[in-house]
Amino acid sequence: MEALSKLQESDIPAIIMPTASAFLPLLEKNRSQIEAVPRSTFKYGPTDRHQLDVYYPVSHDGSGKTPVLVWIYGGGFTSGDRRLEAPMDLGYACVGAYFARKGFVVVIPDYRLAPDFTFPSGAQDVRDATVWVIQHPEHLTTPTSPNPDVGGVFMMGHSAGAVHVFAALMLPQTPETAVLKSNVVGAILCAGAFNIRELSKDAVLYPVIVQHYNGEERVQEDEPMGLLRRADDATVAALPRLIVVEGEKEPSWLLTAGADFRDAIEARIGKRPEWIVAKHHNHISTNMALSTGEGEEWAESVIEWIKRGDR
Repeated sequence: MEALSKLQESDIPAIIMPTASAFLPLLEKNRSQIEAVPRSTFKYGPTDRHQLDVYYPVSHDGSGKTPVLVWIYGGGFTSGDRRLEAPMDLGYACVGAYFARKGFVVVIPDYRLAPDFTFPSGAQDVRDATVWVIQHPEHLTTPTSPNPDVGGVFMMGHSAGAVHVFAALMLPQTPETAVLKSNVVGAILCAGAFNIRELSKDAVLYPVIVQHYNGEERVQEDEPMGLLRRADDATVAALPRLIVVEGEKEPSWLLTAGADFRDAIEARIGKRPEWIVAKHHNHISTNMALSTGEGEEWAESVIEWIKRGDR
């Protein structure tokens, strides 16, 4: 975290490599522990992008159900893989391993990407991956997870992943969406682009986000704030528990979007979602810190929120 404290920039493209350079050596030191966590791969749909990895707990305390966490990575809607290439190959494995060592069954799916697949494809894939998890407890069951809680699933998304998670929960009613909403009890939304009203049109990310939503005229309708604004009362009432997580050093436009989102949720449901600020973290570092032993406090707070179980 010391190297991170010297990085003052918050613009996402500018911080990716410096942040990775700070955390990759820490992850490498713990490679054996990360890779020791049992992992299996399954397909939840017809294409190569419809695959997911399941990380299993390394031990079981012998009581109760094993919590299930579906974690969705980001990547600006255009990139991302559940298994990154070297030297970043521990980049998402560290997340799966971290929560698995905390007693969770962790599922990390791939999903289809822009520009070939645009909104709502990613949200539909996230829904379908989660429904697969709910309907296939046999693939989550091991001696260390003998009773996976597929009726009480938590979804967690970072950046574009947070957008996909929320959009999945707002999809029109179908049999698949009904299964999702009946069995997901909480959503952890980490640094999502809930709107882009303060993102400069000159920013690298602006045309990428517009492309994801099929043009500027659709952004305000289909971004999370638009979905929330357009949703009927029944759809909003069906939302699970929500918590928002942000790095202390997120770009200002993302912080504004997060504040707007929390305000809008409070206005619709009468209760403000909880909010965790990951101290000293930027947009990239929150995930890369997991399994390093440094900067993991935000994730501990998320686990406390999950275990608390209140709405």
